[in-house]
Amino acid sequence: MKFNLAIFAVLALMVGCSSKPPSSRYIINSINTADLDNSKSISRNEFKMYFQGRYSQIDAGDTGRVPAKKLCPGILAPKFCEGADTNKDGIITLDELFSRLDREFDRVNVDKKPDLSYKEFHQALLP
Repeated sequence: MKFNLAIFAVLALMVGCSSKPPSSRYIINSINTADLDNSKSISRNEFKMYFQGRYSQIDAGDTGRVPAKKLCPGILAPKFCEGADTNKDGIITLDELFSRLDREFDRVNVDKKPDLSYKEFHQALLP
């Protein structure tokens, strides 16, 4: 009987632990996806590759040109979109995206190390 209660208690704890808010899961999945080399940090290249992957989810025709209204805020946080469309034509190209990602990487890289900590990367994902 004690054994059954112990198993029930462990299962209850496991269920409680796995019911994190979707935003927490999203952050954890994003970190796991972005940290390609499992170095416990996100390099500038990994940062760009992560967001290029999200961009590609919208750019189904692989044109390298996505309407800002379609890209923002569905895939990219609104602050990413601010200033991304440098020529103001309503389209965000891959070049514009990469330019914006460089600025965003520098903005969230508070400790100015070559790679972002998970906490810094998390800040880049927030609206």
